[in-house]
Amino acid sequence: MLLMLSLLSLAGCGNKLVDATDDQLAALFADRMQLSRTETAEPRITRRTLDCVRLIGGLDDAIYKDAPAELMGALRTDCRRGLQDRLNDTARNPLGITLADLEASKAGERITAVQVKLEQAWRTAEDARQAAARVEQERSVQEARDKMVRDFEERRRGVEQSVEEVETVLGDITPACAENEAARQGAITANSRNRYRWSMPYPCGEANLRGIRDQTTRVRTELGKLAPDAATRPGGAFALPQFYGNNPDQLRGRLAQIKAQTAEMCAAAQ
Repeated sequence: MLLMLSLLSLAGCGNKLVDATDDQLAALFADRMQLSRTETAEPRITRRTLDCVRLIGGLDDAIYKDAPAELMGALRTDCRRGLQDRLNDTARNPLGITLADLEASKAGERITAVQVKLEQAWRTAEDARQAAARVEQERSVQEARDKMVRDFEERRRGVEQSVEEVETVLGDITPACAENEAARQGAITANSRNRYRWSMPYPCGEANLRGIRDQTTRVRTELGKLAPDAATRPGGAFALPQFYGNNPDQLRGRLAQIKAQTAEMCAAAQ
C-alpha cells in the first residue's frame, strides 16, 4: 500500500520515473566497466552516481547534517552537473527524466533498489566467471601435468630401449672381440712386424666391457627404483638415469670398426 501511495505521489507531481522500467533506469544510470579489450561486466551503478542521486533527493540529509552549508552546496552543484550530462543523452534518457524528477526522495529509493538489483546480478555473474576461471585453471594444470607424465613415460621407454639395445650390441661385441684377437695372433704369426700394426680396439678391453655392463646394470636398477609419481615430483625431469658415452648407435659403430679391423688382420695373415 505504501509503495502504491509513493508511486501515486510521484505520478501526481508528473515524475517521469514512475513510467521508467528497471532496465530503462539501468541504461540511464549504470555503466559497463571494462574488464579487458573484449569483455565487459554487467552494468553497475557506481557509488558516486548513486550518492549523487540520493544527495540531491535529500535521502541522505541525516548523513550530511554536520557538513558546512557551503560544502553541501558545492557537492550538490557538482552532482547536478554530472547527472545532467547523463540526462542530456537522449539515447540513454528517452523518457526525458529531469533533475527535478530526481529531487524526490522516492526517486532516490527507486534508483537505490535498481542499484541493489544490478549488484546482485553482477555478483552472480562474477561468481560464475570466477568459478569458470577456476575450472579452466584446474584444467590447464591437469593438462600440463598429463603432458609432463606423457613426456616422462616416453623418455623412460627410450632409456629402457637403449638398455636393451646396448645389451644386444654387447652380445655381438663379445664374440667379435674374440675373433679380433684371434685374427691379430694370426697376423703376428704370419709376420712379427704386425705386432705393432694394430692396437686393441675399444671396447674390446675387459675393463671397457665390464664398465659398459656395469652401466646397463646401474641404469636398470635406477629405473626399477623410480617412484610411481616420479614424473610430477620436483626435479622429475632429471630423475631418469642416463648412459655416459655408450649409447647403442656409438657401440654399433664400434662393432663395425672391430669387424673391419678383424677383416684387415685376417687379410694380412694370408
